[in-house]
Amino acid sequence: MIMSNTLAARMALAMKRAGLNQPQLAEAASRLGSQPVSQQNVQQVLSGRNKTAGKHLSALADALGVTTDWLVAGKGGGKPRRRAEALLVGTVGAGSEITRFDEGNVLAGVEPPPGVVAPNVAEISGDSQYPLQEGWLIFYGPEHQGVAEDCIGKLCVVQVKDGATLLKTLKRGSRKGLFSLESWNAPPREDVRLVWAARVIDIRPR
Repeated sequence: MIMSNTLAARMALAMKRAGLNQPQLAEAASRLGSQPVSQQNVQQVLSGRNKTAGKHLSALADALGVTTDWLVAGKGGGKPRRRAEALLVGTVGAGSEITRFDEGNVLAGVEPPPGVVAPNVAEISGDSQYPLQEGWLIFYGPEHQGVAEDCIGKLCVVQVKDGATLLKTLKRGSRKGLFSLESWNAPPREDVRLVWAARVIDIRPR
């Protein structure tokens, strides 16, 4: 059992309850706060060196679904202060390419999948994504550098080296560092270098 008698311990407990690791919490807090939050900032709080990270505590509390009073001083029961929000970042069109917005839009009334805070969301545009339909939403994880092992063989949103962001099933390429991108509606792209890959968490009609 995790004791919650310090700020660091309460944040560790809230992270466990929310199912968030340090990079995921940093990304969610960056979206919900007024300035970027780094993984180093999260680590500073968890290690008790929170003086320089104090300005981020409100955003961290929001991302974790607890009040700032509970996170900082243990006041209250650590109940959620706000509903988790999903962020619409672009539309998926022909060839499974995602057209990104300049800024994401919070989707009012759309809750993310359980245990996920502020995921990225792309909306299907047009009828080229069969069996997906126009207007359906695709929820996916954080856009961190690199390709995690659990992305292999899964439907993912990926960014290739030329900058295109795509919805594809990810397979290993012919050698290390290269990947094959499979699609429902287009020939596979072989031996592609990726900047990052994020697993699709949920697909749902809107």
